[in-house]
Amino acid sequence: ETMAITNGNVGSGQTVDVLTVPAGKSYAITSVLITNTGTEDPTGGQDSRFYLYAVTGSYTANNSMIVNNAVLPGAETFTLDTEKLVLAENDKLKVSVSGTNSASVVVSYLEV
Repeated sequence: ETMAITNGNVGSGQTVDVLTVPAGKSYAITSVLITNTGTEDPTGGQDSRFYLYAVTGSYTANNSMIVNNAVLPGAETFTLDTEKLVLAENDKLKVSVSGTNSASVVVSYLEV
């Protein structure tokens, strides 16, 4: 088993494939970290919102959603690490961001 990470940036108003499982592989996702790249702001002026999707086959937002329109304050990080997701060949993790700032996304996974 090989453990690895992948990372990327999702700009405000974008939906990005942050991980696509290659042909002939399966991955167990061990954690997903999504960080608002803005500065800390108690007034909420740096807040962004995000969606997280696990996509099998064709992408349909309502069928693939894991996290729905969650508020992510400036300089804060959302962590998904209590459940393991197993993705097969061609499955994807997608992140969508809206609001003031972009989000940094880090995905840790094991090849299974």
